[in-house]
Amino acid sequence: MLRDVREWFDGAADGEIRALEDVPGIDPERLRELWCAEPELMLRLDGLHTAAQRAFERRTRAAVTDELLRALRAVARGADVARLETAVALAATRLEADTATAGARGLNTGLTCGIVISPVILLVVFALGEWVPRLFGVGLGCQERLALAGALVCFAGGAMGAVFSVIVRLRDPRQLIRDSPGGSGGPAADPVQLSRALRQEGWYRVVVGWFLATALYLLVAGGILTLLTPPATPAELCGPGPLSADGHGALVRTWFFWAAIGFLAGLNERWARGLLRHPSAAADEAAVPQPDGARRP
Repeated sequence: MLRDVREWFDGAADGEIRALEDVPGIDPERLRELWCAEPELMLRLDGLHTAAQRAFERRTRAAVTDELLRALRAVARGADVARLETAVALAATRLEADTATAGARGLNTGLTCGIVISPVILLVVFALGEWVPRLFGVGLGCQERLALAGALVCFAGGAMGAVFSVIVRLRDPRQLIRDSPGGSGGPAADPVQLSRALRQEGWYRVVVGWFLATALYLLVAGGILTLLTPPATPAELCGPGPLSADGHGALVRTWFFWAAIGFLAGLNERWARGLLRHPSAAADEAAVPQPDGARRP
């Protein structure tokens, strides 16, 4: 049970990687003949055989490895080489899907972690906002509490906006792999390392949504950005008596306003990621030679 849970998160790629020459049941002399007769096909087979042994899911590892070795043994005994070509093509497709699964699972885990931790951070921040001023003999009044509550609502909206921005771009798993840190797509990428990198990437995007939402809240609430105006200010909501029905309505609309502001700010997490990226990284990526006919997304 624990192993299954661990493999669901971290993948099943472990153990020693075996080369084709070490696989029992294959005549070494016949294997050398196949390398001489079909060098390109055997090179692809060797790469896929290695990639299959570090596949993210254990069932993919076993199925792809068995199919490749079964086809290789059949060709070594005199079967048509077309069977090996078919097995290689099918293995490449399955390993590409396995890599996409690893990336999507890692990113979704990171995003889920960020969403789950967000309410905890909100409670901690609100508690600190109440407790820290008392250390200096200062108590929070009605206006200060409403301002802090508005900031936390905006903060939560930023997390939701960042997650929504990522989910919208998950329609194409191949694009997910190409956009990942160091991910080039295809079975050549290590799916376990890709899953871990995208798990951190998912958490990072939620954090970016937090900071963008908080920054926009400071700009609007501080009067620097006057294009957006909340339905009511803390000064208007805090009075000597209890809130009227209209006051409660204005308070709810204000919270919805700050949540929407945070959500819109979180939607720009991809723009912030590009803004914070070092210019030399883009230049280095553009300088990498591309295969003939390939287009950079």
